[in-house]
Amino acid sequence: MYPLLCATAITSLLLSTMAAANSCVDKLDSYSDYDNLVAAADVRTISSEYYLLSYSWSPAHCLKVSAQSKRAGGKNYLQCGSEQYFGYILHGLWPQGARSGKGGYPRACQGNQGKIDRTDLQPFLCMTPSVWLLQHEYEYHGTCMPRPGLRTPAGYFGKARELHQQLQLPLKQLSYTVANLNWWYKHNPQLVSGSIKYWQRGREWQFCYDRDFKSASCLFSSKDLQTAKPVTVLVGARSAGQCTVKGNISKRSGRKYYFLQRHRNYRSVVINKAAGERCFDTEHQARAAGWLEAPN
Repeated sequence: MYPLLCATAITSLLLSTMAAANSCVDKLDSYSDYDNLVAAADVRTISSEYYLLSYSWSPAHCLKVSAQSKRAGGKNYLQCGSEQYFGYILHGLWPQGARSGKGGYPRACQGNQGKIDRTDLQPFLCMTPSVWLLQHEYEYHGTCMPRPGLRTPAGYFGKARELHQQLQLPLKQLSYTVANLNWWYKHNPQLVSGSIKYWQRGREWQFCYDRDFKSASCLFSSKDLQTAKPVTVLVGARSAGQCTVKGNISKRSGRKYYFLQRHRNYRSVVINKAAGERCFDTEHQARAAGWLEAPN
């Protein structure tokens, strides 16, 4: 049984946050000390190659913060102490660096930024109900967006909200299981195979996008795989023989190979969608996606 949700929660979570811009504003949410100093050591100017949209479960966060911070005027009041209810919230839109994972990710590319006016943050409080977190996300991630128009608070948060509104979010917390991974794909058919990952330490669901903000298969590094604790996801009926071409990623080299039905190892190959592996309809489709024919 799902918890009873207020109208704001249903609008912002189930209907992809199509609420009015100021529907999550609360006059008692007056926390003002939300502009923290960005140290020079935090700056990491690395070119962005793709993006992650990351979601955290708000009730879990609220269980950990202090009671004082949940009071009117406190840092966590809107998210945890007000009459608003929040389930999954957008932690952030994060530019990512080298796909191998070795280069890390860009961070605080323009150093310390000025305090963003609260009225400029209000339209985004339904997706991220914390002025502190919004300020932090802009300073550490928004300033690293490759396109100049997206390196302003309005541009960065506007793009994040655009992607956010395309997703249907669950009304309860989902752990990392095959069934829950498939829930995301079932309710968000616009997401391509392998575009969802799970950050185990942060308990966050993450979605991969290419440089044009199109859903894209996540290219996992070995560190990602160890952190995410991937599970094997069979591709339904296709696993029973309808998968014409199987796209497999070598655990040793990380190279992407496709297996035709005539290959001697075809029957033993299992597609792990959580690791970015795919099922193709044709050999041409596999080649166009950048996969190589598996050697015999």
